[in-house]
Amino acid sequence: MAHVGEDYFRYVPIRQRDIDWGLYVTGAGCTSMPPGYQSYPLVPHPRTYDFSWKTGRTLPEYQAIYVTEGRGEFESTPTGRVEIGAGTVFLLFPKVWHRYRPSPQTGWDEHWVSFAGDQMDRLVARGFFSPEHAVLITGVAEAILAPFRSLLERLRGEVTGFPHLIAADTTEILAAILAAVHPESAELVGKGPRDVATVEDRLVADALRLIWEQSQRAVTVGELSRQLPVTRRSLERRFREALGHTIHEEITRCRLERARRLLAKTDLSVKEVAAAAGFPSPDNMGRVFRRLEGTSPQAYRRQHQSG
Repeated sequence: MAHVGEDYFRYVPIRQRDIDWGLYVTGAGCTSMPPGYQSYPLVPHPRTYDFSWKTGRTLPEYQAIYVTEGRGEFESTPTGRVEIGAGTVFLLFPKVWHRYRPSPQTGWDEHWVSFAGDQMDRLVARGFFSPEHAVLITGVAEAILAPFRSLLERLRGEVTGFPHLIAADTTEILAAILAAVHPESAELVGKGPRDVATVEDRLVADALRLIWEQSQRAVTVGELSRQLPVTRRSLERRFREALGHTIHEEITRCRLERARRLLAKTDLSVKEVAAAAGFPSPDNMGRVFRRLEGTSPQAYRRQHQSG
């Protein structure tokens, strides 16, 4: 069995300090449901969390349930009814009706964590997770199980500072889920930095890493080819074959991403932003902004700078 020891769950009292941290855990557990079980859950949970297949429920927070053995079914208002197998995570969202249960023929093993906070709200708002895509096929992955084990061990031991430590475990769980489910597509590469580990051509992956690591300098295609080392012609060909755009376009995209952030988040002058973002000159940055953003750097700053 993949879960930690015997069946276990615990709900955690929340302090304002935990909420201010940005992500806080309200409960977690692991359960092994045997084939032919008579009721699910096996034992009652607090009223906010208890439910039956007949009625379903809504929660005031998020939950991640990871099924590592067996199978069953999940249903929510946005997803409809979905079959669940081993190596599946399904996410529950605040105020979204749902229900789920193991198959009586197989039962299932589950790990779960219940949590809330501004950090998760931002991830949902920015499209990393959504109620419409609540069922995620990850496989049975040690990268997800390890932080679940850590979280449950911390709950049992209740060491000093454990609310923040289990929040860190939960963040790691979410990151591991994303890494297992969403290898980034070429479309996402076109929008900015990516996990270079998802690029099959290792030479191109190394080129991407160098471009984004050296974004503060005016790096050139020729300089990249010397660093790798490979001929410029070969690098350009393989880059286009792997990603569908040129190295120069990637360099420009990297510089533009850095300049956008500096314009919106700092008081650096346009000249200083151009230098920090790796543009050859402020005029060059201005031409790139007008071509790709349809506005000048100064106007971009007025539109996006907070405060």
